[in-house]
Amino acid sequence: MTTTIQTAKPVLPPWTAEDFFGEAPYAWLYQQREKNKFGFALSLRLTIKQASSLGIKELEFKQLWKAYQESMMPKNQILGANMTDFPGQPKALQCGEYSCAFDGVKIYGRMGEEIQVISHPILPVSRIEDVETGEQQIQIQFCRSEMGSDAEWKTLTFPKETISSAQKIVALSGKGVGVTTENAKELVKFLARIEDLNYAELITQKSCRHMGWLPNGEFAPYTDKVMFAGDSEEYLRLYKNFTPHGDENVWLTMASQVRHGKSVPARIVLAASLAAPLIHKLGALSFFVHFWGASGSGKTVALLLGASVWGNPEIGGYIKSFSGTKVSQEKLASFCGNLPVFLDELQVISDRRIFDDLIYSLCEGVSKGRGTKEGGLQTASRWATVFLTTGEMPMIQANSGGGAAARVIEVNYGDVPFFEDPRKAANVLKLNYGFAGPKIITALKDKDTMQKVREWQEEFYGKLAGAIQDKQVLSASLILAADRLADEVLFHDGKSLTVNDLRPYLITTEQADMNQRCYQYLTGWIASNQSRFSKSIDDNRGEPWGVYEDENGRDIVYIIKGVFDKALADGNFSAGAFLSWAKRNKLLKTKRYDNNTIQKTVGDMRPVCVAVYMPGEEQDINSVTSEQEELPF
Repeated sequence: MTTTIQTAKPVLPPWTAEDFFGEAPYAWLYQQREKNKFGFALSLRLTIKQASSLGIKELEFKQLWKAYQESMMPKNQILGANMTDFPGQPKALQCGEYSCAFDGVKIYGRMGEEIQVISHPILPVSRIEDVETGEQQIQIQFCRSEMGSDAEWKTLTFPKETISSAQKIVALSGKGVGVTTENAKELVKFLARIEDLNYAELITQKSCRHMGWLPNGEFAPYTDKVMFAGDSEEYLRLYKNFTPHGDENVWLTMASQVRHGKSVPARIVLAASLAAPLIHKLGALSFFVHFWGASGSGKTVALLLGASVWGNPEIGGYIKSFSGTKVSQEKLASFCGNLPVFLDELQVISDRRIFDDLIYSLCEGVSKGRGTKEGGLQTASRWATVFLTTGEMPMIQANSGGGAAARVIEVNYGDVPFFEDPRKAANVLKLNYGFAGPKIITALKDKDTMQKVREWQEEFYGKLAGAIQDKQVLSASLILAADRLADEVLFHDGKSLTVNDLRPYLITTEQADMNQRCYQYLTGWIASNQSRFSKSIDDNRGEPWGVYEDENGRDIVYIIKGVFDKALADGNFSAGAFLSWAKRNKLLKTKRYDNNTIQKTVGDMRPVCVAVYMPGEEQDINSVTSEQEELPF
């Protein structure tokens, strides 16, 4: 059924040309605004037509009509003192030429026509500025419920560029704002006008996108001077979980029992967690502490202990699984910033070859460059922290790079449980948490305390330096310094970890050297395939791979070059890197100084071989002098 609007054709007074240079036509037209939109539009069009017939150009008429409308506006509105009048509004703001009432936002156009900007109340209420990048976001509030003093206002935060573009502001519709492509342009104008009129009224709040140390000296989330303004709803929820909950004395009792207990790995969990905020302060590098051993020993509960220092130790919340993607793990590290990252169950990663890449990318402390939808690159995220991880197997393999091995402290707890009663410990930690972290951060903000921590770290570094790999020494010294700080600030029991407690879990320079481990792998591979290197083809069971000889009392094995390359590739080692290292350490026999191979008779042929000296009975394979090179990330 079609509804017909009954609107009589307006009858215009018999104006003359002189009348259009007075008020009469404009006053009559101004009164027509009370009619419906169609009636007013028809009156306006007929007036323009009549003026044109009297020799008055349309542009000239429109200029006079606009000036008349402005003269009829209240003085306070012209001066910008017209105020919003939304029911239950969070604050009253100047709105200039706009009408802001229960039925939304309206404005009159150039020809006096009413334009509906948006059908419900909406206001910008504050600016949010990132303390690190200076980028601004705008916080708006809007209401679509029944109008009244109890109207429900919702808050949204968007990048400033979103509400400055008619194309981008349509995204607010997904959050319930009544914006479409039709009114987007008018809404952009309105919000910009309100911000300009009320710039001083709209306070600028400082914000951050991650936890940890900030340029203004604050530490998020333990500050009321900075708000969290990240892009993810999940991380916003997590951020709110870093508050004390339960009974502080109950948590301290549980943590003290761990410090006085028999499990050194459990004590390391607590100390390593506390070490995270020291890394940035002391200019150190991120590192892993990986706990592995038999299932059922309470390793996941141990992560609950470490996480409870700072906030809610929720599994799936603060504590994540290794099953996430590399990008998600980078985002988690970026969010945590200078608080520890907890990853459980390493064994869910089926491809163990990606371990090195995971260690390098997370310990590097900066996200990889990725493109944006609009083109260009995203702003790189940074972090400096400790990654506490668990699994039923070690993270470092025989073929792991030296750089990866140096960045992981592996704690094999065997089958010794972390807690006497893991179930009871888990229940206590889930209900009581978040008390220790703020106190540690408060202590680190004090210059004198920070100086003591620096001196402790240097003291421990000096005691461990020597045979221990340098990066391992640095990581261990941070853990020990953090535990001593915890003793002074929280526990006062004199039960801090010692150098001897950590030393068994640290690797030497030789153990970190990938080429040294490659030599161990190669000599073991040769020993397990001795029959392949017999001088006699008859004695060689299967495909010949080379020959074995005694050269002046020193065992040497000639390996066909293709076989050698495949053997190292199977072990995920670099043949070129190993040969260069082995030659420098006099473990290769070559014909020329600039070559790494030599020809040797194998059966009836003389293929190119790699001649490797084997370690003697009196020689420790780990004692080979290593010219270790620093491996880049």
